[in-house]
Amino acid sequence: MLKTTLRDAAIIIGTAVVLAVVYNAAFSVKPLPWIRQPRVMDTLSTEALVSLLPLQLTDTTAAAAKRDTLPGAQRIRPADTSLQQRTEPRLPPKNDAISPSEQGGIRAVTYKQVLMMLRNEDVLFFDARRRDEFDQGHIPRAQNVDIQLFELDPTYRSSMMQMLYSLDKRRPVVTYCGGGNCELSHKLSEVLKSIGFEHVFIYTGGWNEYSSKPDAPREP
Repeated sequence: MLKTTLRDAAIIIGTAVVLAVVYNAAFSVKPLPWIRQPRVMDTLSTEALVSLLPLQLTDTTAAAAKRDTLPGAQRIRPADTSLQQRTEPRLPPKNDAISPSEQGGIRAVTYKQVLMMLRNEDVLFFDARRRDEFDQGHIPRAQNVDIQLFELDPTYRSSMMQMLYSLDKRRPVVTYCGGGNCELSHKLSEVLKSIGFEHVFIYTGGWNEYSSKPDAPREP
């Protein structure tokens, strides 16, 4: 009796596996890969980034050094960390200087580009990790949107969507998570793009890379 049951179970499982393989290979609109492939993304060029952000706020190291040698030069005041206090943000100019290939899609940004974007208070940063990870350390000004909780908890998702919809969709936005094979920032960026954000970027190095840099500003 036991042998018959095991044999029947093996037949059922084997049949299910075969049907799944056939469906995935022949009929699925988006077949699943057998081996997980790392995402390959185009990185936004620094020239395109400079054209996107207001010039007086991008302030690269070279430009800052040149400016600080001028008589009466003053440094930019630290950015206001409150999203709610921003009533009339300085929006990006029209992106005529950005090539068509660099418009519309979600692009990756590097650590150095993240530092440039941190100097512009109109750039939004969203951390897609869990709240406990976010509380242990995050990029300055970043807001936490726990994308795993977002997918599982309708109440949390509703609250986050209300917050996201209230923001100006023309403001550049950077998402990040742990980096490496972490998919959370990609999921969050797709949510942001779907609700109308025009300039969505992913810091693919994520918190793992950022926290390893001794000169990186961080909170808390």
